[in-house]
Amino acid sequence: MDKSESHVKMAAEMKQRLKVEELEENIDELEDVVEDVFPVLIICVVMCVVLTLVFLLRMYIRYNVDCPSNNRMDGKTVLITGATSGIGKATALELAKRNARVLLTGREKTKVDAVARTIRKKTGNQQVNALVLDLANLRNIREFARSFIKDEKSLHVLINNAAYMGPKAATDDGLERGFGVNYLGHFYLTHLLSDKLRKNAPSRIINIVSSSYVDGELDFEDLALNKNFSPHKSYARSKLAQVIFNQEIHRRLISGCVWTFGVHPGCVKTELQRSYPGLLGNALRVFARFMFKTPEEGCQTVVYCAVADGLRDFSGKVFSNCKVMKVKDSLVKDRDLARELFKVSAQLCGFEDELAQNTPQPSVPANEKADVEKKTE
Repeated sequence: MDKSESHVKMAAEMKQRLKVEELEENIDELEDVVEDVFPVLIICVVMCVVLTLVFLLRMYIRYNVDCPSNNRMDGKTVLITGATSGIGKATALELAKRNARVLLTGREKTKVDAVARTIRKKTGNQQVNALVLDLANLRNIREFARSFIKDEKSLHVLINNAAYMGPKAATDDGLERGFGVNYLGHFYLTHLLSDKLRKNAPSRIINIVSSSYVDGELDFEDLALNKNFSPHKSYARSKLAQVIFNQEIHRRLISGCVWTFGVHPGCVKTELQRSYPGLLGNALRVFARFMFKTPEEGCQTVVYCAVADGLRDFSGKVFSNCKVMKVKDSLVKDRDLARELFKVSAQLCGFEDELAQNTPQPSVPANEKADVEKKTE
């Protein structure tokens, strides 16, 4: 090998070593950079994952189906409780657009009047009227029903929508407010107006319920919820009572062509959260603002159950997103529990359960009857 070839080979080896050394320096620099930015990269990745999960959760919570029925309600009268805001107000607006005679109720006359005026102006439907009703007062419910039966010619749809969720409070009759307003007030109103609904059959009763009923417990010895009260427990118990009542009233009224439907509207941003106390209440209100459905979205299944055809065979069921929702059978389909709830509710409202009174007693053979009379003597 001559000197020129040797020099060329040495030069090539030196270039290779320089490249390796340069590469090692670059790797060292890259490692330093990675060490510096790694925490920032981790934070960015975590934030992206969290935001994606929040977006997907929001999509899930706000998933909604628009009412698929275009049916109008010409000549139909609808009564809606708690119609001054939220789902009740949105439902009233939708049904007024379909030319229903809509009767709104609320506790404050000026507020109900203002909502009725707004709906008349938006829809051009002049058959939207305001009525005053306080579901926390059984006497007021009784007087309201008496006046309604006297003044109104018809009732085709009753929508039991009003609700309370908040700190422990009592109705005017001394009952726990969540149970009294959400369930018992509607129970009594429905009972008093049931004859009106029968006379205008086929008619419908729609009870606004909630999936939180699965957390509810019915303790007839503690209807005041003195043990371990919480706003959620109170609300869940009242909604459990409503779901049970929805099926029981179906069994009692279906023969008169009065259909009953429960509606779970999903998580909806309404004034229901305004009274929830404490830090959890503040967090719930902030969360609801960004994550929950709007009242216009939340009312779609209510409207569907009020106007759609072909729902007779689904009377007594609970709907969500315009489809039948599966309920927890062990809680809801216990007929003994339903009858007991109806009986206790009737007693609290000051009347006897006529159906229970008219239930035939088992016959006793004459010889056994004589033996019983002798023992009694």
